[in-house]
Amino acid sequence: MRNLRHNSRVVVLCGLLLGVPVACAQAQDSQQPNSQNQGQQNQGQTTPQGQQNEEEATKPIPAYRSPLASAAGGQDEDQETQPLTPDTTPLSGALNVGLGTPENEHNYWQPHADISGSVDSNPEEGPNSTNWTTWTSISAGVDLHKVAGNSDLTMSYLGGGMIATGGVGNSGVLQQLGVVEKLSLRRWTLSFVDQLSYLPGSAAGFGGADGIGLGEGGSTGLGGAFGLPGQTALTGLSQSLANAFTTEADVNLTGRTSLTFVGGYTVLDYPDSQLLNSTGANFRAGYNYLLTRKDTVAASYTYSGIRYSNFNQSIDVHTIQGSYARRITGKLAFQIAAGPQIALFRIPIPTSSGTSGGETTSTSSSRELYWSLSMNLDYQLRRTGFDLSYNHGVNGGSGLLGGSVADIVSGSITRQMSRTFSSGINAGYSRNIGLAIGTLPVSQTYNYWFAGASFSHPIGRSLGLTFSYQLQYQDSNSSFCFGPTCGTSVVRHVISFGIGWHERQLPL
Repeated sequence: MRNLRHNSRVVVLCGLLLGVPVACAQAQDSQQPNSQNQGQQNQGQTTPQGQQNEEEATKPIPAYRSPLASAAGGQDEDQETQPLTPDTTPLSGALNVGLGTPENEHNYWQPHADISGSVDSNPEEGPNSTNWTTWTSISAGVDLHKVAGNSDLTMSYLGGGMIATGGVGNSGVLQQLGVVEKLSLRRWTLSFVDQLSYLPGSAAGFGGADGIGLGEGGSTGLGGAFGLPGQTALTGLSQSLANAFTTEADVNLTGRTSLTFVGGYTVLDYPDSQLLNSTGANFRAGYNYLLTRKDTVAASYTYSGIRYSNFNQSIDVHTIQGSYARRITGKLAFQIAAGPQIALFRIPIPTSSGTSGGETTSTSSSRELYWSLSMNLDYQLRRTGFDLSYNHGVNGGSGLLGGSVADIVSGSITRQMSRTFSSGINAGYSRNIGLAIGTLPVSQTYNYWFAGASFSHPIGRSLGLTFSYQLQYQDSNSSFCFGPTCGTSVVRHVISFGIGWHERQLPL
């Protein structure tokens, strides 16, 4: 009898010990939002390890990561298991849709710094130039996030420069700033976004090269007409200033419908060269409709007015688009928009008149019908990330042309090989076709290709090594000049190796 009572106590004790984890697991499951449970059902029976890897792939990259890498793993330990909040960006708004944001993200600031050495086969980006130059690139910055009341502020800054240590290249300054402020007011959401870059060259020739990761500083997610002015062609190593400021108001009409109103202003200026400086005034009105929890459609009208400070011409563009987006939190963000585009070009032409031989100015104008298409895809598969974008339509001409019809496609693949090693590849192509104004001849056509690869390896908790290579090639149907050399094509190789430091997120 005593043995029986003893065995009964053992059985009860074991049952309690086994029941506690089960009860805790059931309590945790019951506390999860319905949308998260539905997402897990849609994705099948995913193991906890698989969920963790997918979540790791959606976090922001450390500052020391390669400039060609994206959000594939390697995050702070306190963020790795944090679930994501579904993205609610309006489809017709100025910002691209995303994979989601971390739930209960705390207020923080995070400093970072990088130093690298680069070997450049064509520092002047001049046709037929083959002068090798070495660079030392230094940059530092800070990322900040603060939520207080109805305000949600995100800011990112990156500053530094390139120092020519050998060859014929010139030194340059780098400044990047991105600010996003969102105010939630019942049915209304007001957003103020500013993105600025001051680079020693166009973004097409600088991004991903020279050892400095531009995507890590000043990135806000602005897209289309409201993003930084088009810099989709090589323009030589001279300083360029680009800025985009946008104000957006979103109002929820019902649980499924909303209206979006956006106004913005852009500036593109080349203070050290004779390239075309331009400004742009943009406005958009859009209607958004939520088909399902994952699918959204929208209709929008966009006006863009492009003006040049050193070229007597104006371009007014009217665009009507229908859009579709599909979002799966932490896994897929896809959007596409297409529609007709009407562009009106005006240019004053001096003509002689009267008996005195004086000059008057008559206006030549031209109206053309084009088509517009934009697409963005962000897909995360455990430790591998895929990004692809395509845009077609009228733009300012990248400083080389007085307006152009541009095709721009770019993509990247990143892979978290292990806890201590990651890699990435990227490639892209842009084609700018100059626009004909009245009886003026058709301008030049520029074709630009780029491709690159990067590798990163952390050493310790705050340091990391990076290696990157990028190839750039541009040709034209007519001769063009960068600095002292002219020709119809230019090729450039850039190899960079560096070390970076980034602190963990510090409470704010």
